[in-house]
Amino acid sequence: MNSRIASFALVSFLGRIALSGEANWKPLFNGRDLSNWDKFLAAPSGEKQPLGLNNDPKSVFSVATIDGATAIHVSGEIYGALTTHEAFDNFHLRADFKWGEKRWPPRATVGRDSGILYCCVGTNGAGSGSWMRSIECNVMEKAVGQWWSVADAFIDVEGVRVTKEMEASVPYKMEGPGESIVLYKRGAPLMQATPADGITPPIDYEKPFGEWNHVEVIFWGGNCVHLLNGEVNMVLVNPRYKEDGREVGLRAGKIQLQSEAGEVFYWNVEIQPLDRLPEKFATLMPDWFGEKGFEPLLTDENAKAWAQCGPGNFELKNGVATARGGMGLWWMTNRVFTNFVMRGEFKQSSIKADSGVFVRFPNPGNDPWEAVKKGHEMEIGDPHPDNPTWRTGSFYPFQASAKANTRAPGEWNSYEILCEGQNYSARINGKLVTTWTDREARTSAGYVGLQNYNDGSVVEFRNVRIKALP
Repeated sequence: MNSRIASFALVSFLGRIALSGEANWKPLFNGRDLSNWDKFLAAPSGEKQPLGLNNDPKSVFSVATIDGATAIHVSGEIYGALTTHEAFDNFHLRADFKWGEKRWPPRATVGRDSGILYCCVGTNGAGSGSWMRSIECNVMEKAVGQWWSVADAFIDVEGVRVTKEMEASVPYKMEGPGESIVLYKRGAPLMQATPADGITPPIDYEKPFGEWNHVEVIFWGGNCVHLLNGEVNMVLVNPRYKEDGREVGLRAGKIQLQSEAGEVFYWNVEIQPLDRLPEKFATLMPDWFGEKGFEPLLTDENAKAWAQCGPGNFELKNGVATARGGMGLWWMTNRVFTNFVMRGEFKQSSIKADSGVFVRFPNPGNDPWEAVKKGHEMEIGDPHPDNPTWRTGSFYPFQASAKANTRAPGEWNSYEILCEGQNYSARINGKLVTTWTDREARTSAGYVGLQNYNDGSVVEFRNVRIKALP
């Protein structure tokens, strides 16, 4: 390895350690062969029959030596994909890539093209006869990080539709009349990008042709972040598709490297699991949900289903539930919830007034500790406690919130709890403060409830509502 390549590798390595803070990376390319990948190739140009699985007579996918190291070589001559044997749910994926010289029809006169597809599910060839249904982080000249629908997947993004007047300032130049493209713009209204749309970054961080680039994907619980050479260039949320008329989330699957008419080399293809979304990326994530589909839980009718467990009580008056005494639990007895978003507001009478929102616990009978021991609690308490998991927004005692983000005592705060599979997240006053994956799978369904605590302070709740998810 020459000094220039060695220097690049050292800088890349140091940057990765700084970003991850961990060393539990798993190589997806063993540096020798493609034995831990499957190949799938579509029909060659002018033919109708796909070459299919692990039939690669032209060595579209191979291992080559470049710049003194072995790399995955994708010739691009025939559309298709390399696919990992293993599926992944929450992860940080990274790779280095460098363009080769070759381009092939039907993209011989446009930007060199490949891509990293993740959360790949279903059958090979479902997308354009070449790829599995998935989320795309495009690897394309002037467009690394783009999203395009694969096999009718769709996704949400803060974005605006690009007009002809805006096109001059956008790195990616549309390739044909009628092409629909959305420009990622942080802070813009959240919109749904349909299978007919593409989404493109506002800035091009790609290095000059002939140099290596570093591409990364951060994925946790439907939150997607794409990075190029250490810079975030795309943030997307809630990838999904429709099946039998209902929406199904894309939350796990295999990894694919595309062959799409451009020659490219990949090395240092690695992945590490994530049990939470790193704070620096959590601050970028927009709220997924509007108010459509939420059911209020403190209406006169639904209030009849709530019951006190343990000491103390809640008083419900004019839509406000006030906790008194305890420690007890006020819970909704008539319904079990599996995947859902729960929202509400709370107000503390003092800075350390203690309470919590409990989710997915079994029928507690008259023992509130059943919820503590077998469910999960989003903590309401001190914004600056001695124990970080006592901080508001934490999932006590497992995952501390990054910050409480609460207002002064006597003011109302909003909260949102997302429970999907074994992924949990909490927003306080609109900010995502906690993400956590329960790898022990302590619970997957159960009741919801509010805690009353005998600390001499008062916590009030209002506007509690819930939305079931598929």
